[in-house]
Amino acid sequence: RPLGATAGGLVPASFRNAACRTKVRNFLRGKTMLFTMLFALALALYLPVAWVSIGMPSSLGADVVLLIVMLLFAIELILLSAVDASYPLSFFFFMDCIGTLSMLADISFLLGVPAEEEQRHAAGETDMTLLRATRTAKIGARAGRLSRLVKLMRFLPGIGGPGGPEGEDEKLKQISNQLTNVLSKRVACLTILLVIVMPLFTLGAYPEGDFSKEVWTESLWRRVQRIRDLQASNGCTTGCVQAVDEFWQAVDRFASFYAGREYGPYSICVAGDPAQQGGLVGCRDLSDRSHFAEPERRSFRMHIATNDLAATFDYSAPTRSEADMSLVLISLVIVLMCGACMLLNYSASELAVRPLERMMTSIKKSAKAIFSTVSAMAPSEDAEDFGEDMDGEVALLERVVRKIATLAEISSKKNPFDAATMTGMKTEELGVLALTALSNASRAEIQAPLVDAGSGMDLTEKQQNRTEISVTMQWQLEEIGLVYEVLNSWDFNVLDLNDKKQEQVVAWLMMNNPGSCHYTENNVDISKLRAFVAILRGGYIANPYHNFAHAVDVTHTVFRYMVLLQAESVLSMLDQFSLLVAAASHDIGHIGLNNSFLTEVQHELAIRYNDRSPLENMHCCKLFEILSQQPVNVFSNVPADQYRDVRKTIIDVILHTDITQHPGMVQELELLYEMNSKVFEASSNDMLGEAEVEVLSTTENKKLILKALLHGADISNPTKPWNISQDWATMVLDEYANQGDQEKSRGIPVQALNDRDKVNRPTSQIGFIEFIVGPWVVAKVKVFPALSQINLMLCENLSFWQRMWVEESNPNDAEREKVKERITKITNLLRSSNRWTQQAMPGLVEPKSARRRRSFSLG
Repeated sequence: RPLGATAGGLVPASFRNAACRTKVRNFLRGKTMLFTMLFALALALYLPVAWVSIGMPSSLGADVVLLIVMLLFAIELILLSAVDASYPLSFFFFMDCIGTLSMLADISFLLGVPAEEEQRHAAGETDMTLLRATRTAKIGARAGRLSRLVKLMRFLPGIGGPGGPEGEDEKLKQISNQLTNVLSKRVACLTILLVIVMPLFTLGAYPEGDFSKEVWTESLWRRVQRIRDLQASNGCTTGCVQAVDEFWQAVDRFASFYAGREYGPYSICVAGDPAQQGGLVGCRDLSDRSHFAEPERRSFRMHIATNDLAATFDYSAPTRSEADMSLVLISLVIVLMCGACMLLNYSASELAVRPLERMMTSIKKSAKAIFSTVSAMAPSEDAEDFGEDMDGEVALLERVVRKIATLAEISSKKNPFDAATMTGMKTEELGVLALTALSNASRAEIQAPLVDAGSGMDLTEKQQNRTEISVTMQWQLEEIGLVYEVLNSWDFNVLDLNDKKQEQVVAWLMMNNPGSCHYTENNVDISKLRAFVAILRGGYIANPYHNFAHAVDVTHTVFRYMVLLQAESVLSMLDQFSLLVAAASHDIGHIGLNNSFLTEVQHELAIRYNDRSPLENMHCCKLFEILSQQPVNVFSNVPADQYRDVRKTIIDVILHTDITQHPGMVQELELLYEMNSKVFEASSNDMLGEAEVEVLSTTENKKLILKALLHGADISNPTKPWNISQDWATMVLDEYANQGDQEKSRGIPVQALNDRDKVNRPTSQIGFIEFIVGPWVVAKVKVFPALSQINLMLCENLSFWQRMWVEESNPNDAEREKVKERITKITNLLRSSNRWTQQAMPGLVEPKSARRRRSFSLG
C-alpha cells in the first residue's frame, strides 16, 4: 500500500522520502531501538505490579515512568505505520495498539487506581463478578504488550539465520527469520489468548470470597443499634451499660478472629452523638489485639461500613501477594513464549532449515559442476569477455535453467499423453496402457562385469576386428543354409525356419557375434554351447507367442542392435555374450499367461515370488538351473567372482523385461540424453565418437544399455518389416485370447486385450505403438542414432495399421480424424528423433513376399 494511504497525515512530508523512510526503518529495526523498547516493555510489564509489591505510598513516580513508556510505544507505533507498508493492520499492529492503550489503565491520573485511594469492597455477587472481569481485562491488556517481545525472539540462543561467512547464507537467514517470525506470532497469539481466555471460564461461577468481614460488621452494628434502642426507651440504665460492655467484648473477639490471618482490622469506628451514647461513639485502635496496623499506602486499606459502624482492614499482605502472583504470571508467560518459540524453532530448523541448508550446499556444488560443463554452450571467442558480458551470462543461465527444467519434466512425467488424448479411447488402447500401470518391482542393483580380453582395445582396433570377424563368419553360416547379409538385416524372419534351424541360428549368434567372438572362441566349447541351446529349446512351451521362435527373434534383434551400435566400444565381450544368453532364455518356461493373471488367481509362481515379476523370476531360476549342470554350463571357464557379476547382470536384464519396468526405463533413457545432449548432438554421424563412448561407458550407463537392448528387443515386433510385424502381432493376440478364455471360465475380470470377441487387432497395435513402443523408440534413437532405421519402419507400420483399421472398421469421420491426429502426433515425434536423415534406409525396402502379404491382408 502506498505510504500516503498508510500514514495519512500522521507524519511530516519528509517521511515520504524513500531514503528517509529507509533510515527510520533501519533505526526502528536496529538493536539499539529494539533493546530500548525491550527495557520499556519490561517497565510496562513489571513496574505497575512491582510498585504495589514494594508498597510505595504514592503513584507519582510510577505514573511518570509509565507515561514515558506509553509515549515511546505510541511513537514507535506511529513511525512503523509511516515507514513500513506491511505493518498497518498486521498482527503486530493490533497487538501494539492494545498494549499501548492498556497503559492508560496503569497510570493513576488517567484510568488507573491511585495509591492514595482506599480499596473498594465488593459487597455482593455482582460486585465480585465485576471485580473478576476487571482483573481479567487488565491481565489481557497487559498480555497484549507481550507481542513486542516477539520482535526480539531472533536474538535468543539458537534462533536466527545459519552461521557462515557474511552473505554466504543470506537466503537461509531470510528463510530462518521468516520462519521464526511466523512461529513467534503463533506462539505469542496462543499464549496471550490463554492468559486472557482461561480466567473467563470462572466469571459465571459463584464468586468465592471471605464474607466474615461483612458478618462481623453487621453483627457489631446490630449490637450498636440495640444499645441505642435501650437508651431511647429507658435511658442509660444498668442494662444499657451491660450492653455496651458486651459490645466491646464482641469487638475484642472480632479483632482476635483475624489474628492469624493475612489481613485483619486495625480500627473500628461508631458514629453518633457522644453526649447521648457515652463511650460507644468514636474510634478504637485494634492493633494490639489483631496485630494489624494502619498501612502507609492507602490502597492497602479496605474500609467496610454498615450504617453508623465502620471497620478498616489492613490488606497489605493479600494485595502484595496478588502483585507478586502477577509478577510470576508475567514471568511465566514470557518463559513459556520464549521456550515454546525456541523449541518450535529448533524443531523447524531440524525438519526444514537444516535439510534445506544441506540441500542448498549440494545444489551449490552441483551448480558449480553444471556451470563448468555448460560453459561449452557459450561461444569460444567470447570466453574471455564472458565474465564482463552480463547479457551472455544471462543467456547461459537461461540455457542452464531450460536444461534443468527439461530434466525435471522428464523426471516427473508419468504419461506422455494427456487426458484429452485418452478420452474416447477404445478398450484395446486402454488395455495397452494398463500393461504398464502395475506397481513396479524394486530394481536389483548389479555390479559391473569385470573387464575381459578385448575391452582395452581402442576404437580403431575394434573396428578392424569387426571387419576380420565378418569374413570368417560367412562360411560358418552357410552350413546352416543362410546368407550373412540376410541374417544381419531386418529382413531376417525366424518364422521361416524350422525348430532345428532356429536352434542352430541361436548357437551361431552366440558363438559368432562380432563383438564377442574372440571371447567365445577362447572360452566357450561349441559342443557345450549347442547342448545348452538344445536344453533351452526344450524348456520353452509351445505357446502361440512366448515360444522358442520368440526367443530366437529376440536374440537376433539383440545381435542386430549390438552390431549397429558397435557395442564393443562400450560393452566388454563377456557383457555381450551374457546378454545373448539372457536373450535366448528370457522367456524359458513361459506358460502363456501374464503376471497380472497369475497374481489374480494366486498361481504358485505368484505365491513363490510374492507377486513380484513371477514369470521373470521363474525364467531366471530355470536358466541358472540349466547352467548349474556342468556339461552345458557355457560360463564354466569364467572365474567364480566374475561369474557372480555375470549372474547379477543376467538376472537384472531379464527382470527388466517385465512390462511394468517400461516407463522407468523410458525415463532413464530420456534423462541420459538430456544430461549429455551436447555430447550426442555434437556427433556428425551414427558412429559412436570418443565423447559418446566416454559417457556410455560409465557403470550406471552400461547397466542401462544392457537392460535397454534386451527390453527393446523383447518389444521390437512393431519395428520389424510389415510382413514380420503383422505375423507377430497376430500370434501375441492369439495368446492373449487364450488367456481371456481362461479368465472367462474362472469367472474373473477379462483383461482389456484378452476378449477374442471384442478386441480389434489394428486398434490394439496402434495403441501399443502409441503408448509403449513409440516413446521407447524415440528415446532410444536419440541416444543411439544408428537405430534410426527401426524408427522409420515403426512409422510405416503405424500407417499400415491405420489403413487396415479404416478398411476393417469403417469408422465415421470423427473417429477417423481423431485416430489420424493421434497417429500424426506420434509419427512426427518419431521422425523428429532421427538426427541424421529423414529418408528411408535400404533396410526399409520390403521383400516381394511382404508386399504380396500386405496387399492380401488389406484386401
